[in-house]
Amino acid sequence: MKSLAEFDPFDPEVIENPYAFFAALRREAPLYELPNKAYYLISRHEDVKRAVMDIETFSSNLVAILMADQSHVSPQLLNVAGMTAGGPDAPADALAVADPPAHTRQRRVSNRAFSMRNVASMEEDIRNLVNQLLDPLLARGSCEWVKDFAIPLPMTMIVRLLGLPMEDLPKLKKWSDLAIGVLSGLRSAEEVVADGLEMTKMVEYIAMQLDLAKQNPSEGVISDLVRASESDSESLSNGELISIVAQLITAGNETTTSLIGSAVMRMLQTRGMQEVLREHPERIPAFIEETLRLETPIKGHFRLVKKDTEVVGRPLPSGSRVMLLWASANRDDGEYPAADQFDLDRFSKTNLHFSFGYGIHHCLGAALGRAETRIALEALLARTKHIEFGPENDFRHVPSLLVRSLRKLELHTERGHDHS
Repeated sequence: MKSLAEFDPFDPEVIENPYAFFAALRREAPLYELPNKAYYLISRHEDVKRAVMDIETFSSNLVAILMADQSHVSPQLLNVAGMTAGGPDAPADALAVADPPAHTRQRRVSNRAFSMRNVASMEEDIRNLVNQLLDPLLARGSCEWVKDFAIPLPMTMIVRLLGLPMEDLPKLKKWSDLAIGVLSGLRSAEEVVADGLEMTKMVEYIAMQLDLAKQNPSEGVISDLVRASESDSESLSNGELISIVAQLITAGNETTTSLIGSAVMRMLQTRGMQEVLREHPERIPAFIEETLRLETPIKGHFRLVKKDTEVVGRPLPSGSRVMLLWASANRDDGEYPAADQFDLDRFSKTNLHFSFGYGIHHCLGAALGRAETRIALEALLARTKHIEFGPENDFRHVPSLLVRSLRKLELHTERGHDHS
């Protein structure tokens, strides 16, 4: 068991597999200040939960991103408020980076837009798309699961859900990847600024789509947001609407792509799991919850400390920045017995983990991400007799301090009694 002093948080191997480092944090320094003093890490389940519920002390309104300081590649936080152009279409703080009362108002409008397209009513659409994507993969008998399936499924669903033109999907995916890349914490200041310029094109695109929806409302969440905002007693600004749509585009596909990749990897790595889920597809939801806990798609979120406080008896001064480590809290032995083990029965009574956040910032699209993953696994297992890894896998992830997403996953599939 390595001690905390033996870890470099920014070593590529620690970023790739951070769990031993997180365990050392929980044991030795549950409140840990990074060597470059950019921010603190909070790693234990009870401390993360306490912080996330204390929105007076721990503000989400942190408009800052990580960027690598190339001299020793340890990330610094860059305030992005100064990087975005002003004016009526400048993105405003919304949802994930907003506090009440603004967050409450935005969430009310966003929830209404999503409830108009209740996830249950979308199941047939999801199932049809899943089968369309599976058809060529199963006919070939091999695929690169991330590129061929885990990326296009949630990306296509979010484009449809928003009511955007399907031919815009490639550029929306490119912008989404850029946004996630900027948040990786491994980009230099120069790269962040260059990416920021490209991101302004996304802002202009969303502003144009909002204008179109105002003039000519149609089906889709963008039109719903416009309608809901206009009928709300406290309507949202154009900047807030732009930010909400931008977050739905990026968060709406990245986390589900990560989950769909991790779920198939975990299923094939866990002895007998493929057979259990084939025979008992009703256990797929429990399997998804345990995958979410062990392979948390977003490792953590940032908070800004608004007033002097303390964590585990150690002072945390006002103005500090902290990262709440969901991925560490999800593996805290104090909360989950044998936390590093995959246990299909763990969430039979509850699905309490932090993989979709917690409290007022619980992920807006959690139900959709779960549904897409469940339907994908149901169809994949129903339409195959056997699945195994291809020979080319290294099981490595996109380098990032923030997200955990497989770079690729080669599969071989043997068809069963196919429905198609």
